[in-house]
Amino acid sequence: MLRAVVPPAVVEELDWSTLTLRPGSFVDLALKEQHTDLLYSATWRDGGEVLVYFLFEHLSAPPKKDNLLAFRLLRYQVRIWEDWHARHQEAKSLPMIIPIVMYHGVTPWSEPRLFDALLDVPASVRLAIAPYLVQFAYLLHDLSEIPDDELRSGAMLTALAKLATICLKHARTSADFLKVLVRWMDVAREVATAPNGLSALTQVLCYILEVNDHVERETLQALLEREIGPEAKEAIVTAGQQIREEGRQEGRQEGRQEGRQEGRQEGRREGRREGECAVLLRQLRRRFGDAVNTDIEHRITAASIEQIDTWTERVLSAATLTELLAP
Repeated sequence: MLRAVVPPAVVEELDWSTLTLRPGSFVDLALKEQHTDLLYSATWRDGGEVLVYFLFEHLSAPPKKDNLLAFRLLRYQVRIWEDWHARHQEAKSLPMIIPIVMYHGVTPWSEPRLFDALLDVPASVRLAIAPYLVQFAYLLHDLSEIPDDELRSGAMLTALAKLATICLKHARTSADFLKVLVRWMDVAREVATAPNGLSALTQVLCYILEVNDHVERETLQALLEREIGPEAKEAIVTAGQQIREEGRQEGRQEGRQEGRQEGRQEGRREGRREGECAVLLRQLRRRFGDAVNTDIEHRITAASIEQIDTWTERVLSAATLTELLAP
């Protein structure tokens, strides 16, 4: 995806084999609901480091003027440089940062992309004072202005990047998102069959279930099993379990999409039950082998979350399968 956004001249000069995702986040905690950020590092072909900062705008409309996105980007860049300089205190220069904003709202972006456009400078003196002002622009990847066919045909995008961008563009706002997804099943199959593809597909499914109230987990599972195969079931089960775990960690903060979370509570509980059931069966087969027959499988798959938790705790201590599965 980065190759498709970064200017061609920069693409040619970067050694893409060195591209590395850096740990950490530089976004203000109060804005975590609106933004997700990623920081990559790479080296130029002739040496030297460059940092690529990706900021995802999770808004249905461009930010208001008082949000001053370019100003926030400046703060984030300073934090990145401070972190870098703390680890390279002998350096006489700083790495270049390429700031990129990925926006997937329903209306075109309207915020200024030049930082100095935010500065209150009279037009009569702007030219004379320009050399002394902070000046930078950010790259904008506005999905609302890119046709779906163009996203599909992007030669520099992997199948996962294509599927992720179409989900970013439509999943939050489309009541008929499954109809959109049906048209992209060939791309989803390509994702699923790639190395570590099911793990990548799981993350995409997590996003869909998290942001779209109209997509039912069972309907999505049926679509994936039909179009991709039974192996897709594990991806959707894992996605449901991850959503539940994230919801539990967040503690269902008051006022944070409370209605959507409550409406999905039962689906998440079922996703967790199925996920823990699959894990328990794998553990039992490793320990007891052929003793885990069809009757045992049916008994476990029909059990409650609480019962599965009890059995899971006994996996290492129980001497026999009968002892483990006691009520």
